[in-house]
Amino acid sequence: MKGLANLSWLFVSVALAAAQLACGSSSDAPASSSAAGSAGLPGAAGAAGSSAGAGAPAAGAAGQASAGTAGTIGSAGTGGNAGSSGSAGTAGTLGISGSAGASGAAPFGVLKCNPTGSGDGKQTLVGGEGSPAPAEWTLKAGVTAGTVTLSASFASQSYLTDMYQAKVLHFPYWIYTSANYVPGKPAILLLMGDGNQFLTQFHFATVLDNLSAAGDLPPTVALFVDPPTDGQRVLTYDPPTDTYTKFLFDELLPSVVFGKYTVSRDPNAWAVVGYSASGGQGWKVLWNRPDDIHKFIGFNTSFGAATTYNVNWVSLVSAAPARPQLRVSLLTSSKDIGAPQGDPDPRGDWQAINTNMAMTIAAKGGQSRLMIGAGKHYEPVDGEHDLPNALRWTFQGCSF
Repeated sequence: MKGLANLSWLFVSVALAAAQLACGSSSDAPASSSAAGSAGLPGAAGAAGSSAGAGAPAAGAAGQASAGTAGTIGSAGTGGNAGSSGSAGTAGTLGISGSAGASGAAPFGVLKCNPTGSGDGKQTLVGGEGSPAPAEWTLKAGVTAGTVTLSASFASQSYLTDMYQAKVLHFPYWIYTSANYVPGKPAILLLMGDGNQFLTQFHFATVLDNLSAAGDLPPTVALFVDPPTDGQRVLTYDPPTDTYTKFLFDELLPSVVFGKYTVSRDPNAWAVVGYSASGGQGWKVLWNRPDDIHKFIGFNTSFGAATTYNVNWVSLVSAAPARPQLRVSLLTSSKDIGAPQGDPDPRGDWQAINTNMAMTIAAKGGQSRLMIGAGKHYEPVDGEHDLPNALRWTFQGCSF
């Protein structure tokens, strides 16, 4: 399986690097000016053997990392303001980072999952705009709320070599722990971009409180990360580079999660969650780290924005080796960007793209769930209403 994943890396790295990528996209509008692209970066080093208990290393040899393939050099467009127009430049793409090395022993906190198959496939969202708020948005009687840390800021050095934002960027973040999390015992790990939006609009912490208390989720640690306060959200999330993945795995997680919280190192216990552009970036994180993350939840995911960079995710996933370990929940809306009932967009019909992604993942042996709502891309009302059930499905039948 490790060899298969490495072949997948090589394929996708070469495919991304070979494309002459059109740049400067925002999730909502084409962009303007252009700047020089840079060569791809090597993959991150493989992680050492997994930890046990509160972080003590388990027996077993360190894993071997597969280096990312260097991207081609090209001219890269920088993002314009929403609604701006102009000719897009072309961009080279960075190499895909290597995933964590395999441990010589079982990972700390093996998560056993026996999903029933309930909720698989394409469905119509019940709820959404004009519907009553989900019950999970309110803390239920007898449920103890988890803990959310105060907002902190992390200075990322990874972006010093980024072709779009070559400077230190400061990312606000929050860490949630469920009331049933016990230090020293394993917890699942959720990784969210657009962190503050998830905490506020999506009522994410209260949803986690109710689901973990009901046994629908194992004990949980969740990392909510906002776009940088001194950077651009679109240029942080949209470009098909591995900079954000490196920021998470080389900087943020080792600094603020590992060694402080006893999260499972089983890839089945990790999930990335995103909305729109942060969903597009979240998918890239999952795709870049096949040995670390197997689960993904995306609401109105910006797969379509990648076409601005000449990246077609449906084609890439279809042509790559199968990843039967994936469990992916996607939501799109009938008025999503470019959909027949939505606003026209040159990057295509995002409802159709999300639908095709879900079908392709299933065709390649993965487990997929596709929810179709009746709302718009923004505000993300459909996603807000679907979050509780998306989490239930993603960790269906899972326990430590």
